Amino acid sequence: MRKHKILIVDDEQSLVYVLKKLLEDEFIIDTASDGEEAVSYIKQNEYFAIFLDIRIPKMNGMEVLSYTRKLNNKPRVIIMTAQNTMVNAIDAMKQGAYDYITKPFELDEIIGIIEKIKKNEDLANKKLEKSEDFIDTLLVGKSKTMQEVFKTIGKLSHNSITVLILGESGTGKELVARAIHLNSVRSDKPFIVVNTPSIPSELLESELFGHEKGAYTGANEKKDGKFTAANGGTIFLDEIGDMPLSLQAKLLRVIQEKEVEPVGSTKPVKIDVRIIAATNKNLKSMINSSKFREDLYYRLNVIEITLPPLRERRTDIPILTDFFIKKFSKELNIPEKQISKDALLFLQSYNFPGNIRELENAVRRCMVMSSSLILNSEDFRETLNNGEDNLSIDKNLKDKKTETDPFEEIIRRRIKNYAEKIKYAEINDVYKSIMGLTEKIVIEEILNLYNFNQLKVSKLLGINRNTLRKKINEYKIDLKKTTNS
Repeated sequence: MRKHKILIVDDEQSLVYVLKKLLEDEFIIDTASDGEEAVSYIKQNEYFAIFLDIRIPKMNGMEVLSYTRKLNNKPRVIIMTAQNTMVNAIDAMKQGAYDYITKPFELDEIIGIIEKIKKNEDLANKKLEKSEDFIDTLLVGKSKTMQEVFKTIGKLSHNSITVLILGESGTGKELVARAIHLNSVRSDKPFIVVNTPSIPSELLESELFGHEKGAYTGANEKKDGKFTAANGGTIFLDEIGDMPLSLQAKLLRVIQEKEVEPVGSTKPVKIDVRIIAATNKNLKSMINSSKFREDLYYRLNVIEITLPPLRERRTDIPILTDFFIKKFSKELNIPEKQISKDALLFLQSYNFPGNIRELENAVRRCMVMSSSLILNSEDFRETLNNGEDNLSIDKNLKDKKTETDPFEEIIRRRIKNYAEKIKYAEINDVYKSIMGLTEKIVIEEILNLYNFNQLKVSKLLGINRNTLRKKINEYKIDLKKTTNS
């Protein structure tokens, strides 16, 4: 297979050397130490990605970025800078940078960006996704609730009606949106995904509707928005409940008038786009608290699809598990494993707060970590934290219909038992002991779950990478044991 090319532009030779060593096994690497040299390379080559420093001689990084935006085949440009300011970040993203990282950065960040590009490229190539394998991936499930979802998708195939998809995180809302698109007359046109919370509010209007040259500081050229990119196809507005009220009004106008008005323009642009929106929030409750426009809600909610959480479609768990086993056997190039009856019984009794995504991650980890060709319940108990507690809490929820957080109940019960045991013992610093032990266990288990990818773990825990390292040292966490347990 032909290797893709990457261009590294920086006058700091030590950094260029490190990045080149990191990436050269997988990519052909070109390097440039100034802006003019970088432009010369860009004119002659097509790059998978360009890592570009802002402060370089002859032409600065923003000027090089501006040049790449004029090309028909616009390369993905990742801005690198030691000047970590909001202005720099916003300016870079406004001008079309793919991503923005500040020095010094972890090499894991570079790998993470490369993986994100690959994933996006895969999705783009999967226009395919007309293939039977992809459709099967989307339509796994024989429960009555999912069969109704599939029927609705079929009914939507011959029209371009607006759809609102509701469901908890991890239930597969984007997959359903893709299935609607791929089964529609628009299937050969673009499918554009907009993850609303991931785009800074200052940039969201420009991202959605585009902007004119000079519309604001840093808008050095005209830029089309996501709606224009989706023209003729489908736009998927994920987590629509996070959209600012000011933009909700403008989105409402787009739906009503079938046109967008780029920032800085007075000339609306006609569009033909199907809108599919999704959220895990209660929009009716948000309407009552004036956080979501009622008129927009009814414009979006022409057809509503509600995806059930996995705990409400337990009969699909064996089918999903079998699908994921086959999938990971192929992807990871490992023998296809069997699953025992006791493992299936355990999975069907587990609550799955993370829904299908949690089941998928659990199967992936068990496929990798288990040395046996048969996956049993213990394999999944180790992967799914507090599996037994989650199961018992799930039964209690059915009986009591309590609104108490299940995890709070688990923690409360364990601490109560501990407190009773030490009631008459002379023990000091109980708070410090419990909190320290809890923190250590949380870090160990999350490290295990993500195969010791410290970048992912720090993001998941919501702490700095350096803080995570300090905690690992503080609690003397055995990294070798952690990665192999």
